[in-house]
Amino acid sequence: MPTYSHSRLSTYENCPLQYKFVYIDRIKREKEGIEAFLGNRVHETLKKCYDNLQRTKCPTLDELTECFNGLWHKYWHEGISINREDLSAEHYRALGEKMLESYYRRYIPTCTDLTLGTEMMLNFPLDDSNKYRFTGLVDRLARDLSGIFWIHDYKTGGHLPGQDDVDRERQLALYQVGVRKRWPDFKDIRLVWHYLAFDCELVSSRTEDSLKQLVTDTIQLIDTIEADSEFVPRETPLCDWCDYPDLCPQRKHFFTVENLPPNEYLTEPGVILVNKYAELKQQAGEIDREMEKVKEALIDYAKKENVNAIKGSDYKARIKFDEKLKFPGKNDPERCLLDNTIIQAGKWSDVSQLDTTTLSRIIEHQSWDRSLIERVLKYGKLEQSTTISLSRIKEAEE
Repeated sequence: MPTYSHSRLSTYENCPLQYKFVYIDRIKREKEGIEAFLGNRVHETLKKCYDNLQRTKCPTLDELTECFNGLWHKYWHEGISINREDLSAEHYRALGEKMLESYYRRYIPTCTDLTLGTEMMLNFPLDDSNKYRFTGLVDRLARDLSGIFWIHDYKTGGHLPGQDDVDRERQLALYQVGVRKRWPDFKDIRLVWHYLAFDCELVSSRTEDSLKQLVTDTIQLIDTIEADSEFVPRETPLCDWCDYPDLCPQRKHFFTVENLPPNEYLTEPGVILVNKYAELKQQAGEIDREMEKVKEALIDYAKKENVNAIKGSDYKARIKFDEKLKFPGKNDPERCLLDNTIIQAGKWSDVSQLDTTTLSRIIEHQSWDRSLIERVLKYGKLEQSTTISLSRIKEAEE
């Protein structure tokens, strides 16, 4: 079994097919975005800063800025992509300087904690049998004057989460598990995220029970990944940032036609078929609405004239009026009372039936215990079905 990381788990959660491309097929795409480039240079600069502090050499702000700019120019290359057309490379470089300046003024001159490691690699088992292994890179591990150990993480993105979000965050909490395995005497450990673009830090601490549950959940996720043989793509807003649009069945056609000139785009077979299907779908909708109006008019006419059959030029219409007993639906407040009445009478087995659609959804989302799912699956079989749905591209993206 491979060693897992937070990024590996997150890739699967975001899109199983992308996971397959990256970690199973190992298809490499050398695309580097400006945001990742900026983050790497900031991390490298802070690593050097704290490495110097370990040697009792406190850098000045000018030295920190000079280090950042030196790394920026050393590693810059023309293949770095900038998705936002209104922003330039210079904007991101200046943003890096600003983040480092804010961080420096807040922490460096008054730093009293002891740095135990920077960009420290962890590789540890999640279970006692050493079957499930996890790896990660701690930006900085430190101990303050009161004896508390701190796992630091630097964030350079433009999103500031809430406290609830970091209290549920998996990555640093698993790093805490790894730190405790390496140093069992490190009892009091806190997690801190530095959101550099906002000059803000968020702190979280985990109980022993929450860490045990996290390990259990992580092992279950790894089991799900290892058992997956389909790797079905999952379409989300993150698809716009994916490196594999030419291989994904959800995006391949978009990738194929997006750069075609207008005359070729309008004659591309897939485009023609979708446009025709959309046209017919619209016509069918208009016809359905018109038929509903005529149907209502026929019913009103039959009631008014007290007739059950109406003659046309070539056809006749028969109208049948029936009364049908109707009970509260599943979402009706009275449904629970109705169910209880039947259950208390001991007649529930006479009227209950299995909702197979809900059952399929439970199996798909692994909502039940795995052993129960395996027993239920013995009664199921896969059948091929095909549906076509239609939506405007703009509406789907929104």
